Amino acid sequence: MGTVENPGRNVWSDRPVAGYAHIYSDGTSIPLLGQSRRDNIDLMNMLAVSAFTCRVRLLVICLMSTHFHVIAEGPDMCCHRFMRSMNRKLDLFISRKKLRNTLTGSIRVAMDPIHTETELMSKIIYVYRNPIAAGYPRMPWEYEWGSGDIYFVDHKAKSLIGRPLHTWTVREQRLLFHTHIKLPQLWRCSDEGLILPHSYLAWDLVEEHFKNPKIFLAFLHQKKDVEAAIDRECAGGMIQRASETQLRVEAREAFRNLFGNLSYPQASLEQKMVIAQKLWAARRTFSLSILSRVTLVDKHILEAAFGVKK
Repeated sequence: MGTVENPGRNVWSDRPVAGYAHIYSDGTSIPLLGQSRRDNIDLMNMLAVSAFTCRVRLLVICLMSTHFHVIAEGPDMCCHRFMRSMNRKLDLFISRKKLRNTLTGSIRVAMDPIHTETELMSKIIYVYRNPIAAGYPRMPWEYEWGSGDIYFVDHKAKSLIGRPLHTWTVREQRLLFHTHIKLPQLWRCSDEGLILPHSYLAWDLVEEHFKNPKIFLAFLHQKKDVEAAIDRECAGGMIQRASETQLRVEAREAFRNLFGNLSYPQASLEQKMVIAQKLWAARRTFSLSILSRVTLVDKHILEAAFGVKK
């Protein structure tokens, strides 16, 4: 998938970047995700907790009424783990809120790697501006379920807003954040229990890439063709993710037919390779990366088995 570039910048001087990804959910599968203010707080906290447990840093975040967008930084394996974690948690959230009957299809979360600094900066702004694109009538830093006003500000003052996590008991934190994982106790929350974005978002990386407020504000005037190109990429990512989801269903069905009710994650490498061989031979995918994620077989093993060079 190609990169999204800012037409006003010299692409020949564009610096390559690694370890960044745009991760987002499908906004067409459910009419309304957060049914209440409490739901939105829980969903925002879900993103923060998942990023921490999956060892990725989020640069910018936006929760809309039907979907979310984030820009993440971390090893590819960790970003994929975050993507799968959010897919699973959203599915559980929908079940817990009894929203299953409102779904068309299933919840899908997709990920697009980011390759250049211009693409990274454009996508940070795309996520930050997302509420405006959807009709929000104020500035993006006023949007309550996004990053907020945390870039190029007085960070010392921002770091004192809210209440540190350690002022809640362990039991209270588990009930509030829906996790048994111990979170950073210096993170700060609002009185309603919303983990404040300044606590966990990598605002320092955003400022490092934009250099100064003038450049950041200039990028806020994102050209329509840049925004449209990212929209198309997101739509393409969802199509790919949908096919990957279907392939995973096929893999599990083939496994049950061959090996009975054994849990797939507990299957031996030999059994998983049987399924991988079956899908590859049937040309169900031409991507070893997708095949690896679907069958839970290391990509290097698949490359060795099927004679595909890196």
